[in-house]
Amino acid sequence: MILASAGSGKTYALTHRFVQLLAHGAAPERIVALTFTRKAAGEFFDEILKKLARAATEPGFARQLAEEIGRPENGSADFLRMLREVVTAMPRLNLGTLDGFFARVVQAFPRELGLDGEFQNLDAGTARRERRRV
Repeated sequence: MILASAGSGKTYALTHRFVQLLAHGAAPERIVALTFTRKAAGEFFDEILKKLARAATEPGFARQLAEEIGRPENGSADFLRMLREVVTAMPRLNLGTLDGFFARVVQAFPRELGLDGEFQNLDAGTARRERRRV
């Protein structure tokens, strides 16, 4: 978990950690990376792709990144393999917002959570009206 204020380098830290987990053999779809906004989630995903693509095509950057993530033996070919794994796993990746992730959990386990199985996400306006009503 990375807790920090805006502009403090969370995206950099998260992308490094994501690449580090990949380099140590984690399947991309087994890594969960969540943030508060869709914009931040999109930026995070873009930065992962950029970092892996750069390491796959620039041997000097690959050496630097490999050292930083504790895998000095990794080279451009390894980062190209990781990039391919991430792109192939795109539909199954767990990169997104906290509310989206928890909505999927609730949809997957409604009975276990004591719900009748029928629920929907409310837009902001509907949520405000419902709060006033209750």
